[in-house]
Amino acid sequence: MIIGGKTWPQDRKWVIAVLAVSVLAVTAYAVEWSAVGTLPGGSSHSGFLYGIAGGLIILFELLLWPRKHVRAWRIGSAQAWLRAHVWLGLLSVPLVVMHAKLFFIGGLLNLALMWTFVIVIGSGVWGLVLQQFLPKLLLKHVPAETIYDQIEHVAAQQAADAENLVRALCEPVGGVSDHEFIPGAAESEPDDRDEEAGYAVITGFRSMTGIQGKVLETVPIHSVIPHTQEVARRFQEAILPYLRAGVAGGSPLAGRLESWQFFASLRADAPAAAGDLINQLEQMCENRRQFDLQSRLHGWLHGWLLVHVPVSVALGILLAIHVPVALWYW
Repeated sequence: MIIGGKTWPQDRKWVIAVLAVSVLAVTAYAVEWSAVGTLPGGSSHSGFLYGIAGGLIILFELLLWPRKHVRAWRIGSAQAWLRAHVWLGLLSVPLVVMHAKLFFIGGLLNLALMWTFVIVIGSGVWGLVLQQFLPKLLLKHVPAETIYDQIEHVAAQQAADAENLVRALCEPVGGVSDHEFIPGAAESEPDDRDEEAGYAVITGFRSMTGIQGKVLETVPIHSVIPHTQEVARRFQEAILPYLRAGVAGGSPLAGRLESWQFFASLRADAPAAAGDLINQLEQMCENRRQFDLQSRLHGWLHGWLLVHVPVSVALGILLAIHVPVALWYW
């Protein structure tokens, strides 16, 4: 959490400072407005001062990106820079608004500058809201969370585990040999089944006291379960494609209700001895749904930067043009 929680003692100092400076700035602006009888703009005493302060804040905000990527610029902790980025960015809003004569501004350059500023602040606030709440959703709804860049790899491993399990426990469809009845069987991993000990090793996921991770589970295999051709067929036609492609494959198993109905039907058509196997396959589909949800939340969590960063750069360019032009015509 960026704001609040355990960081509240540091945030409280920023809140008090930002509110105090904002109140003083608004008061000084109101006093000058009352004294001169007209709305102060960028050329007024307060407007000019607020313009300098707002411009310096924007310049500081733009330094966050090079600070992350240039090792020599890493002065102070990343958390301190991010906290300053957030609160100074919010402080710039009243300063820039008053500098711009409460948005009563003219000229194409000024108009473009202000709207770019509004988009930067709006996207930043939206990103801040997402950063506050999406990690909680991940922790609550994605107990099988894994490293984002490894999602497809872990999903592929899980699909291979499922193939090993079904090949070991199910009768082949149509009398085909057990290495042929499922396309793409993971023949490259013969150690996943210990023929002598009678165990299959599969990937499992655990969430305990907030710590997620991948573990290995051993499933005892006594013999092939009779009358399980239907389980193997539905695995081949529906479960395996979903484990491999996830929601992108358009499988109805991507929905929890549809998945529950599918596995309820499968249990009704399968022998009771296949119950544990079906439970394992259902849990694997649930893990795949969690991976898809993690991908979506990750997209929300970081996608706003695709707007915020380039528009911030545009704001910096417009500001660099605005300053000399404003001074020239002052």
